[in-house]
Amino acid sequence: MTAKARGGYEMTRIPAIRVHQWLPNWSAFPFDETAHQTKPEPHFYTASFPANLLRRLAYVRRRKPTGPRRLDTGIQRGHDQSRSEGISRFVDAGYPWASLNTREQERFPNLRKPGWLPTSIVVNLVAEHTRRVGDTPDPHDLVKIKHLAGDNFELVLPEGAEDPSWEPKGSVHPIEIIDGQHRLLAFTPDDIRGGSYELPVVIFYDLDISWQAYLFWTINITPKRISPSFAYDLFPLLRTQDWLERIEGPKTYRETRSQELTEVLWSHEQSPWHLRVGMLGRERGKVTQAAWIRSLTVSFVRPWDTPRRGTGGLFGAELVEEDRTRVLFWSRPQQAAYLIQIWSDIESAIEQGTEDWMQDLRSHTAPDEASGRDPAFAGAYSLLASDQGVRGVLQVANDVSFRLAADLSFQEWQRERLKDPIDLEEVTEALSELRKQKKIVDFTARLGSQIAKFDWRSQATPDLPDDVRNRQALFRAGTGYRQVHLHLLKFLAACDDGQIARTAQRLVTDLGYD
Repeated sequence: MTAKARGGYEMTRIPAIRVHQWLPNWSAFPFDETAHQTKPEPHFYTASFPANLLRRLAYVRRRKPTGPRRLDTGIQRGHDQSRSEGISRFVDAGYPWASLNTREQERFPNLRKPGWLPTSIVVNLVAEHTRRVGDTPDPHDLVKIKHLAGDNFELVLPEGAEDPSWEPKGSVHPIEIIDGQHRLLAFTPDDIRGGSYELPVVIFYDLDISWQAYLFWTINITPKRISPSFAYDLFPLLRTQDWLERIEGPKTYRETRSQELTEVLWSHEQSPWHLRVGMLGRERGKVTQAAWIRSLTVSFVRPWDTPRRGTGGLFGAELVEEDRTRVLFWSRPQQAAYLIQIWSDIESAIEQGTEDWMQDLRSHTAPDEASGRDPAFAGAYSLLASDQGVRGVLQVANDVSFRLAADLSFQEWQRERLKDPIDLEEVTEALSELRKQKKIVDFTARLGSQIAKFDWRSQATPDLPDDVRNRQALFRAGTGYRQVHLHLLKFLAACDDGQIARTAQRLVTDLGYD
C-alpha cells in the first residue's frame, strides 16, 4: 500500500473509498461540453492525505483581476496569507490559544487544545486530456485511480511524490483545489507536521471547470459571506447553469446581466470606466464590481413591473420579451454601447466644462495618473468616482431614458441579437451604429451635458464652504444613494433643456420627491 508504513509517509499509494451520489433522474439533466458542463462521473472518492503531500500535488487556480472574465477558469478567491497563518497556529494548539498574542500564549500554556480540521478539502484529479491554460498534464505527473474490490480503490501517486522537493514535470499539477485552499496553504510542501497530520479529502475525477465553480458556489457563497465582487466574478462560469436562475429566478438574471454590462464597461477601451472597476473587490480609486452590479440592478436592469409608478429598467424586460409592447428589444452589445455612450457624454461635457465645482476639483487633484482623466470626473474628490455617484447617474439616466424611449424612437435601433458572452468587437460595432442614431445620440449628449453641471464634489473636498459641505454630506452613507437620486432629479427639473426638465419634473412628482 505504501513505500513505508503510515508513520514514515513516503507514500506511493493511498487507500480511497468510492462514494455513490447519483440519482437516476440526474442522467436526464442537460449536460453541455461546450459550456464546460460535461456529464460528471456518478461518484466521487474519499481519502486521507498527509497535509504536506497534498500540498505538493495540488494547485490552486485563482481568478485574476485582468482579462475577459469568461476566459478566466480560476474559481478561487485571492489567498489571504494571514488567514492561512491563523489556521497554522490553530493546527499547532487549537482554540483559543491560537488567537492569543505571544505574551498571552506564554502566560496561558494550559489553553492549548488539539487543532482539528475535520472538514474535507474538496479537489479534482485532472485527466490526461485535461487542458489548463493551453496545456495538458505530463502523463508522469498524473494521480491514477486503481480499482481493488467493491468500492475500495487506491490512488497511485506520481513517482517520487513522497520526496519533499517533488515538482510536476509539466506545467499542470495533478490535483486542483475546489475548496479548502486556506487550510491546505497552512502547510508547506516540506512541513514536518504534515507527516503526522492528515487531511480528509473529497476527490472528484475529471470534473469540468463549470462544475467546479458550481461546487465552490454551493459550499462557500450560499452559506457564507465572502466578497460580493468575487461572487459576481464567478458569474461568467455560472451564468449558463440553469440551477442558478431556477433558484434565484429573475433576481439572478438581473445580476448576471448587470455583471456582463459591468465587465464591458471595465474592459472596453472606449469606456470611461476602462480598467477603473474593482473586479475582485476593493481597489484604491476604483468603484467595486459589486457596487456597479447593485446599481445596474436598481436602474437599467430593474424589472418593468415595478411599484415605482411606471418607471422600470430600460433593459429590465428580458424575461417577458414575448410581449413586444413592453420590451426594448436591444441586444447585449447595444445595451453596453448605450451605457458607454452616456458615460462618454458626461465625461466629455466635464472635460470641456468650466463650472466652479470642476475648477475646484482640478485645483486640488492632478489628472488620474493611470488614465489621465479629468479630476472632476475621475479624481479622488469626485462623487462620480464613487458608489453614490455611479448609482445616482445610472438611476437618473435610466429613469429619464425610460420615460422618453418612445419619443426618441429607441425601438427603431434594431440589430441581430447575439448569444452570450458579449463580444467586445460587437460592442464596438454597436457603438458605431448607435452614433448614427441622431435622436438617441442628441439626447445622450444633452443629458450628459446637464448631468455634468451638477456639483459632483464630495464632502471630503478640501476648503469647501460650510453650506456646500453640509449639502454634500447628505450624499454619504446608506441614505446617500437616495439623496443623490433626489437632488440630481430636482437639478435636472430646473435645467434649461425643456424636454429633460419636463421629464425630470414628472419623475420628481411621480416618485414622491416633491
